[in-house]
Amino acid sequence: MHQLLNTKDYSTIELILFAGGCYLWVLAYAVYIINIHRKRCIDMAIFAAAGNIGWEFVWSWCPPTTDMGDLLVWAYRIWFIFDLYIFWGILKYGVKQITTPALRPLFKPLCIAAAVLQASLYYAFKIQGFDTTIGATSAYLLQDFISILCVILLLRKPPGVYFSYPVAWLRSVGTATNTIFMFLHYPTNYFLEILAALSLVADGIYIAIFYVRRRENRNWNLENLTAPDPLETTPPLSQAILAAG
Repeated sequence: MHQLLNTKDYSTIELILFAGGCYLWVLAYAVYIINIHRKRCIDMAIFAAAGNIGWEFVWSWCPPTTDMGDLLVWAYRIWFIFDLYIFWGILKYGVKQITTPALRPLFKPLCIAAAVLQASLYYAFKIQGFDTTIGATSAYLLQDFISILCVILLLRKPPGVYFSYPVAWLRSVGTATNTIFMFLHYPTNYFLEILAALSLVADGIYIAIFYVRRRENRNWNLENLTAPDPLETTPPLSQAILAAG
């Protein structure tokens, strides 16, 4: 396909909604990168990031790509290119999200293995014909996973994580416009519509919790960013027993 937008199979409003949502996610990724560079932190759930890069590899570079035109093909590819830096940020700064001490030494290989495994699953899902021509079903299976993990991450509030208000709105509005597209273009795909609606609800819950926490304490995010890592400050169990004795 060598056309900018596929106006034969998709209406103008559908293309505006979907392309707009995709490029809002591009902006969200740009903010993630800025925060990684400036604050040396990442507010994306670590295993959600592994799914992201796996899906984007499959739908950016493994033919067939989306049939919506080159503008959307390159939206997917920009996601992947940006996500290379974001995934590096996860490997470098995401270990504080792991609260089980025994898993921390395995953090990086687990993240890489999760990314490879999810890419394999999405590729198999694609080539066996279970997905739509734009990858919507697998994308929303992943998106629900991401949205729920982001809510859990916000509630857990692990140390060293800076939750970005612009990212929260950009990805939520981007997902919302894509969700409207799903209902317009796939009116009888009820499975996809339920997946899309669930992600919209989860993102709304995330925004609501974010707003309440900021209203209660406008410094909570900065305090969280500089909070010490309890697994690095807590002495080993043997030392604690000796100290107690």
